[in-house]
Amino acid sequence: MQKDQTTEEKIKLTAKKLFHEKGYGQTKTRDIAEAAGINTALLNYYFRSKENLFNIIMLESVQEMFSFIREIVNDQKTNLDSKIRAIVDHYINIFHENPNLPLFVLSEIQANPERLIQKSKIPKDILTESYFFEQLNEQIKKAGINITPIHIFLNIISLTILPVVGRPIMSYIYTMDINAHSDFINERRELIPLWIKTMLKLDK
Repeated sequence: MQKDQTTEEKIKLTAKKLFHEKGYGQTKTRDIAEAAGINTALLNYYFRSKENLFNIIMLESVQEMFSFIREIVNDQKTNLDSKIRAIVDHYINIFHENPNLPLFVLSEIQANPERLIQKSKIPKDILTESYFFEQLNEQIKKAGINITPIHIFLNIISLTILPVVGRPIMSYIYTMDINAHSDFINERRELIPLWIKTMLKLDK
């Protein structure tokens, strides 16, 4: 029997949605099969087991969140302002398409940090040895700020991620529907770089 690429991708996309929404334990093999419009035997034919399918989705999700960083942070043709905006834009675009991604990835990394990071093949020094960190260090010294580059990077990430994973509580507190929340996130697309630049005393 020959594997069909369309069926395989359909199963993966369905599993990705369910795993991101419900996690590994609450997602049953039959749930994935039913949502994909196939039987469990066909799912097992393509991926052998739910665990194997989950591992594939997990690694792809980690790479989706972090792999793009390498290209941005090592681009020597762009200035610090452009890099900050590129990181914020990329994360907002990703999370707009898949709002369950950050919490899913972060919770799994918390549970299995070494295994996931190693298998995802993300270099340990992807940030610390990057041109982006060199630029941050130069600006920090220029501005006379008592802070390290990792604080700046984590601020960018947390300012972008928290409003996404916190949508349920925000919707409750501010009576914010999905469209209003989307508008709110897009406002932050402009505000986050502005806040980071102010912190760095970066004019341009």
